[in-house]
Amino acid sequence: MFGQYKISSIAFYTICAILSSLVVFFPPNNVLSYDVFGYYLYLPLEFKYHDLTLEHFSAIEKIFSQYHPSETFYQALKWDNGNWVIKYPVGMALLYSPFYLAGEFFAIAGDYPTDGFSRPYQLSILYGCLFYTIVGLWFTKKILTKYFNDRTAAFTLFFIALGTNYFFHTSVHGQGAMTHNILFTLFAIIFWKTISWRELKRKKDLYVIAVLVGIAALCRATEINILIIPFLIGIIDLGGLKEKIAEFWKIRTQFFVAAGIIFGIGAIQLIYYKYSSGKFFINPYGAGNPGEGFEIFHPHLLEVLVSFRKGWLIYTPIMIFSLIGFRELYLKNKELFVPIFIYFLLNFYIVASWSHWWYSSCFGIRALIPSYALMCIPLGYFIDHVLKSGIKYFVLVLMFALTGLNIFQSWQAREGILDLENTSRDYYFSTFLQTSEPTKEQKKLLLKGKSKTGFETFTLRDSLENYLTFAKWKNFENGNSQENVAHSGKNSLLTDEKSNSVTGIEIPLDSISRKKSVFVRASAWLFVKDTVGVKAELKVCMRHKGWEFRPTKYELKGKGLIPGKWNKVQIYYLTPDDLRSRKDKVCLYFSNWGTAIYLDDLLMESMEPVIESSVF
Repeated sequence: MFGQYKISSIAFYTICAILSSLVVFFPPNNVLSYDVFGYYLYLPLEFKYHDLTLEHFSAIEKIFSQYHPSETFYQALKWDNGNWVIKYPVGMALLYSPFYLAGEFFAIAGDYPTDGFSRPYQLSILYGCLFYTIVGLWFTKKILTKYFNDRTAAFTLFFIALGTNYFFHTSVHGQGAMTHNILFTLFAIIFWKTISWRELKRKKDLYVIAVLVGIAALCRATEINILIIPFLIGIIDLGGLKEKIAEFWKIRTQFFVAAGIIFGIGAIQLIYYKYSSGKFFINPYGAGNPGEGFEIFHPHLLEVLVSFRKGWLIYTPIMIFSLIGFRELYLKNKELFVPIFIYFLLNFYIVASWSHWWYSSCFGIRALIPSYALMCIPLGYFIDHVLKSGIKYFVLVLMFALTGLNIFQSWQAREGILDLENTSRDYYFSTFLQTSEPTKEQKKLLLKGKSKTGFETFTLRDSLENYLTFAKWKNFENGNSQENVAHSGKNSLLTDEKSNSVTGIEIPLDSISRKKSVFVRASAWLFVKDTVGVKAELKVCMRHKGWEFRPTKYELKGKGLIPGKWNKVQIYYLTPDDLRSRKDKVCLYFSNWGTAIYLDDLLMESMEPVIESSVF
């Protein structure tokens, strides 16, 4: 039944059975939620609602009221021309499309709502991505059995699939429908086809590589770096590089065709941008959240590698052996060492250069999962070396123990014991191997983290753990009030609907504090003669190069204001700890679009922690 590779085949089918059981018997309540909702949205908007630019926004409102895919519709933003633009690239929708059609068929056959989001659609996407998972593992097995004996291949496949965060992100909470699992599969096939193309020189293999690279880049643009593998495979020195260039020149026509395929697939995204925004080149992801993006000159290398918040080697410690395995790979197969090692270094640097380096709610550094399709090679060389040494039993027991820890911590993450965003060093060790729900005292050990509701609370505990370090005051003594109305001093600023007044305070964060994150207390004194027609707000936000992000607003519509008296309005704001630059400004604004309001004593204060929680 299993042929020559009996052990590795048993490992493959066992892994598939485990992952399939978890996906089938423990499906999430809503597969099409959060980021997956954004990747998927192209399909129902185009084929069901025929409204890719959301001219009729009521469709989204109905979907949100019925299926609750997320707290807010952050997956798209309204562009300058009035159209809505989906933030996420179109590649995943392309890969979902066969299973969307299957969902349509089962929805009709089972008398479910054919709205693109009912249960048949959700399960079709979930099981379709499970199919991609199995395909990826199959090609990984083919790669491993090509370079290693049956036993080594079996161990390597087992440890990659169950001993890393690949396990969580293919089987828990519908994470398999995200990009990371799919990109792993694409990379495994690209790697296998690269090997085939190098050995057999078939142009069809080159064209398949081009198609897959184009799709991978269409899923996430930075994944274009996978081209390092077909370009550098077989090169061990400068002489080899020259030979490779000469070889490429001989088949340059094939390369031009391959490049055309990649650019042609990439053009799908540009055509969508042109259709929806009127421009070919836009950055809706950055426009939707300018405070998040690549900071190539300020990478978070140590945080991504070994922090307790999300450190790769903390939450996926078995990959330490893959890094060690680069030595054996260098000694025994330089033709693979060069492309894989260069790819790893470049990819790791790119992943660490994202300002939001912990990649939101996930287990470990999920952005590194696609690279495991290549990192299985140095891991395999390490295991192959160990199996021939006198310490093989000790190392294998350790690796199985780390695999068990990975599965257990994946369960902890699923149950909410291991926090997926704000774990500190103290919280990690406090809940290590814990099976019960974390206590209130344990939760106090978590990193503070910004509120997901948009409103921050400043508790009694916060007041004891933070102290006032900065204050900036604006009292409007040169204001424009003609009636000498003032809360302090002799004057104030009269704001009203006619002037559409906006006034405030802007200060770079590094002028306020050197801590990663601080509380800001913003307050203002307001005087109104009548609460009818009051329409104003007090807002705190951040600004990156003039672009506003992460706002918190206190909307004033007359409620709580006492006419004829000075009223104090106050809000708290926690500065984000993933800022792209310490030069980003903390901004306090008061805006008025309604009846006359006198403004005085606008105040911004910051309070920083006495002891800052550590991720190391």
